[in-house]
This record gives sequence, structure tokens and C-alpha cells, in this order.
Amino acid sequence: MRADKTYASIKHSIPGRIRFKVPDLRKDKILCGTVERNLEKVAGIIRTRTNDKCAALVIRYNPDFISPEHVYEALREIVAVHTTKICPIKDKKECGCPQVKGALRYFSFVSAVGGAVLISESLLGITVAQTLFSPLGFLTVLAAVPLVKEAVTKLREKKFGLEGILAGGIVAAVIAGEAMTAFEILWINAGAELLTAWITERSRRAISGILDNTTHHTFVLRDGVEVEVEINNLKEGDVVVLHTGEKICVDGTIVDGQGLINEAPITGRADFIHKQQDDQVFAGTFVREGVIYVRAEEVGDKTYLARILHKVEDSLENKTAIESTADKLSVRLVKIGFACTVGTLLITADPWRAFTVLLVMACPCATVLSASTPISTAISTAAKNNILIKGGRYLEEVGKCDIACFDKTGTLTGSEPSLEHIHTTEGVTESELLTYAFSVETHNHHPLAQAIKHEAGLRKISPLPHTVCEYFLGKGMRAELPENENHSTEILVGNKKLTEQFDVRIGSLSRQVSTLKRKGLTVLYVVKDKDPIGLLAFANTIREESATVLNALGAGGVDRTVLVTGDEPATANDLARTLNIPEIHASAMPEEKATLVRTLQSEGGKVMMVGDGINDALALAQADVGVAMGTGGAEVAVEAADIALVDDDLKGLMYVQQLSQDTVKIAYQNFWLATGSNIAGVIMGATGVLSPVMAGFLHILHTMGVIANSSRLLLHSPEAIESKQGKIYELPQNS
Repeated sequence: MRADKTYASIKHSIPGRIRFKVPDLRKDKILCGTVERNLEKVAGIIRTRTNDKCAALVIRYNPDFISPEHVYEALREIVAVHTTKICPIKDKKECGCPQVKGALRYFSFVSAVGGAVLISESLLGITVAQTLFSPLGFLTVLAAVPLVKEAVTKLREKKFGLEGILAGGIVAAVIAGEAMTAFEILWINAGAELLTAWITERSRRAISGILDNTTHHTFVLRDGVEVEVEINNLKEGDVVVLHTGEKICVDGTIVDGQGLINEAPITGRADFIHKQQDDQVFAGTFVREGVIYVRAEEVGDKTYLARILHKVEDSLENKTAIESTADKLSVRLVKIGFACTVGTLLITADPWRAFTVLLVMACPCATVLSASTPISTAISTAAKNNILIKGGRYLEEVGKCDIACFDKTGTLTGSEPSLEHIHTTEGVTESELLTYAFSVETHNHHPLAQAIKHEAGLRKISPLPHTVCEYFLGKGMRAELPENENHSTEILVGNKKLTEQFDVRIGSLSRQVSTLKRKGLTVLYVVKDKDPIGLLAFANTIREESATVLNALGAGGVDRTVLVTGDEPATANDLARTLNIPEIHASAMPEEKATLVRTLQSEGGKVMMVGDGINDALALAQADVGVAMGTGGAEVAVEAADIALVDDDLKGLMYVQQLSQDTVKIAYQNFWLATGSNIAGVIMGATGVLSPVMAGFLHILHTMGVIANSSRLLLHSPEAIESKQGKIYELPQNS
């Protein structure tokens, strides 16, 4: 028996308005915003409002275009996609959790020992011996073992890094009888390690939450019977049975059945794809309608969603240019520190002052953290805003790009189709053709049907009653409209496959169909009693935010905007004129897109490529920063891209550009804070103002200052763009 989670329940309903209780929304403002944005993309839904305090959602909709049942289904599907919390990697060790636990255990041990000594001396008045052979000295040496091991390993590799410097400072402090000072160094270093591990794990969890679109259980076919199994127990070769509304949990090939597949979680596109035997499906997509039997080819951490997560996790370990600068700066500071230490000893002949200077400069934790903390925090913040950044290098680079190349379809144009052109045969008016089409498509919730109903609503056309209504998966609709008691009119609305099924001859319409398809339009035939009476042509409207985003990118440093598309020059020119894009490359093949990006780079530009399809993958990989719409317009595109706008929202480009520039700005502020306090510490230590204990507190103070400054990025949120009702931009119709 299949047990489904209740994602939402109806608390109150009147025509045009429903109030839901959605438990997952409670105290989750990010999910509230995600649900609102996705619901408002559904045709027929007018407005949404959430309340995270009481987990309530109010939806206002047009009952002429969408039924309450389909409103609920749309809500259930959206909530299901964004609330599943299971890591797609089978081995939990790969999710990074142990690093945080280990760092926490070490930090807790160091804090406990240090706290006990502090309480003993400050509150109880008990003097604690701090020599090398004292209990505290022994614990200090024990706590320093991991750091010393790491330093020795680096020395064997002929590398002298921060670990060796810290280990040297600790040994010097213990030998000098200042074990507590050595413990302060260990405590600061342990805190830095814990903070880094926590921020990285937080980024991983946020990213995993975006990518994790599988479910816990599914059904497989065993000896002709459906058997429920856990996802983790699936094996290659299993035949998984998936029904209407269920989520696909494997990458595989359909061996039987057919269905409409909602690939929006993967491709970001709202239209449903008809898939049948021998077609491929991917984990994280939904069966919108039908029943399919899928032979599993990739399961668990081999599915492409998991592969993306692996790539992101790997990239979190790669240092950006600014992080490398921080490491180099910290090593230089230490070298300068040793010079200052020797100089202080020679000038003052005071080993105590020289030791204080050594402690100040031998532990450049704040300098090391000055770049890594803002980078990790920014990646985590972006993930919470449904923007997937595959590493700090791309976060840093995207704010420096001065050339932006855009694909057209699915990028600057939206994924929701609109009725762009109506062609009628002689003696048939547009209103008559649209009335027939509207009457047939009344109960259909395919995106093209929604576009027909939307246009009919704008023209105030009402549907005619029908007695028979049939839906042909992947082809179209057939209905019978009664004229009198003895006769009904048969109307077909669908693609060429439907006309072939009913032996309809297209005749003179073929030339017009070819013209419309050359313009990149999707064409549906309208047939009355076996005679074609017209065509309906659809295109995706220009996104309402496209012009605003292009202007904002220009203000943020993009000097050159390029439209590169595989569409015909006429269509590309129309779009470029509307959005004021000066440079166009039309009819471009995938290799030509990549060549164009390479040429722009050879001219000295930093190129950002924005696309969504397989034909963009080569250009996305070639660009300095590749940005994929949705969680990738195609599997190849998302794997080639460096940044993915998960919500398929172009405004994310504005956000990530500003986030990049703010992150670099905060990193440099951290440099000055860390370096300035170190210089001040050296001066005070050399003049005798600062004691070794106060040098430890100075480390704590400026390290916390760096952390606090970096944490401002947690509050970084996308700026809202005012949107107006209706179509903001449309491609001009070409007759």
C-alpha cells in the first residue's frame, strides 16, 4: 500500500480563493518565498500570500482557467520538490558531517582544559603550573599533536606552511613556561577550524537541499508484482514502476508505458514532455500523467543530481584567488613577525617583549579566515536563495565579468508559452477559431492549453458545451460540440501526430506551417469535421525582468552584452531590438557558440555565458563563468555550468553579481582588520604595553571581528523588481 505524505490541507475554500495549511512552511521564510514564486508561474493563479508563523497559504485564482483540484496538485508538487531531505550520496561520510563533529570534539577538549585553568586561577585563586613537565604542559603537548603531525607532513613535502608556524609558536610557549599562552593559540586555531568546517557543512547542506529531489521509497517490479523498497536498496537493472504524481528516483530508460514528464525540477521548464518506451528519464522529475516502467541505469550517488553535488563539494575545497592571497599574506606576515621578534630582542634585550611579538605574529588566524569565511558564507547564502554556486572561484569571477553572452529561448524568453499568431482559412474568423479551440481545451492543463484559455479570456470568449472529450497523450485533444439533437461537430486541436491519427489532410496550410516553424513557433492544428480551419502558433514571451536585469548588469560592470542563439536572424533581431542588445549572433551551432566565447576571451574580456540547453553546454564550459537557468536546462548544461539559477529566475544574475562584489569587498576589509591589528599588536608588544596573555586576547578579538564582518553576508538578499500584470514584453509578430 502506498503511503503519501500530506503536504497541504484545505482549511477554507470559496470560488477563486483557497486557504491551505502547509506544515512545512512553519518558520521557514525561504520555503515560503520559493512556494510563492513557483505558484505564481502557474497559469490561472493570480496571487499568493504565505504566513510562516501559522503555516498558512492563501491562493487567489481564476476558476475559469484552473480548478481547485489542479491548484492543490500544483501546490503539492511544488512543496514535495522543495521539502525532501535525503542526501543523494549513500555514504554519509561524503556529506562532510564528520569534519564538523571532529572539529567540535577537538574545540570542546581545548576549551574545557583552558576553561578549567582560567576558573582555577581567576576564581579559586589556585596557581596552575605551566612548565613543560606540568600536567598542563602535558595536555598542551597532547593537544598540539595533530597540528605537529600536519606540520611534519608538510615539511616532508618540502612545504613550510601555517601549521609549522603555529606548531613552532606553541613549542616556544611551552618551553618558556607559558603553557596557557600556548593553549590560547590552540584554542584560536581550533575555533578557526570549527568555524571553517561549520560554514562549509552549512553550504553543503544548503546545496544538498537544492539538489536533493528524490524520495525515500519506491516500487519495483518483482515477478510481475509491485514491491515497495527503499531508494538506497535499488540496484542497476531494477524495473521501477512510477504512477501519476510520483517522483522519479533513478536515471534510466522506459521499458514499458508512456507518460507526460514534468522536468521542471531539472530543466526549469514548465511544459510537460511526452516520454514512451526507449526514452530516458532522470531522478528528480515527476510523472505528471500516465504510468511508466523504468529500468534503472544509475542509482543513488551515481545519478546526475548526486554527481553535481559531488562536484560542488569538491569545489568547496578549491581555493579562490583571494583565498590564495590571504594564505600568502599570512605567510609573509609570519616571516615579518620573526624579523620583528629578532629585532625586538636585539633592541630591547627583553625576551619577554620579544616573546609577546612572536605570539602576535605567529598566529595569523584572522588573516587566513579573512577570505575563506566570506566566500563560504556567500555560497551558503546564495544556496538559501536558490542559486547554486559550484565554488568560490566562480563566485569571485562573476562580479568581474565585463562581457555577458545570452542564449535566447528559455533564458531571455520565459518558459510559459503565449499565443503569438492565429492563422485562419477562408471564411473562418479568429474569434470562431479560438472559440472552438477554447471549447476543446477547457479541461486540459497543458501549458499550450493554458495559453489558449488565457487569450480567450483576454478576448472575452466563452467556451461552447461539449458531449465528448478525449485526450491523446503527446498529441492533443478531440471533442464533439453538439449543434442539435441529431448532429455534433467534431473538433481536433493538436499537433501533426493527431492529424495523422485521424487521417486529416493539411493541404495548403503546409506552407504557412513551415513559415511559422522557421520563426521558432510551436504550431497546433485546429480541425473541424476532418477539415483544417486554422493554425495556432505559440512562442515564449520575453521575461518581464529581462530588460531590468540587462540594465543592472551594465551598471554593475558588464560593458558588452551579446545575444548568441540558434534561432533564425529575424527572431533574434526582434528580441535584440526589444531589449536594446547591440550585438547579435544568430543561427549559431553549439561549436560556434563556444568559438565566439573563446574569441571574446582572446580579446581580453572576462566572459559570462548564460544558457539553458544542451546546445549551450560547450559555451558554458568555455566561459570564465557559465550560468545555467533552472537546475540546468539540460543535464549536460548544468554539469558544464559554474552557477545554476535553480528557480529559473533571471533576477538571480543581478543578485549573484552584487553578492560577488560585496564578498570581495568584505574580504579586503577583513585583510585590513587582521593586518592592522597585527601591526598594532607588534608595536604594543615591542614597547612593553602588551603582555603575552593580552596578545592571546588580541587574537581572539580580531578573529571574532573578521567572523562578525563576514557574517553580514548572511543577511544579503535579492532586491525585488516591480512587476506588472500581463505581458510586459512580447516578440513582434511577423506576418
